[in-house]
Amino acid sequence: MSGFQLSSLWKQEHTKAFLDLKTAITSRPVLQAPKYDGSHFVITTDGCAEGFAAVLSQKIKTQTPTGK
Repeated sequence: MSGFQLSSLWKQEHTKAFLDLKTAITSRPVLQAPKYDGSHFVITTDGCAEGFAAVLSQKIKTQTPTGK
């Protein structure tokens, strides 16, 4: 990857797609406070020689304004 230049390939459409994705994954119903009503939590982990990561998630059934 040494010498790779993304700026020559990155266009306005990519910026728009990135910003749309950023908005989608940081807005409700994707991101919300956990429910402490007895619902199960899921811990997902990953690791390698360089580090590790963990995600605490919970499956919550929601309904969108369109009824889906």
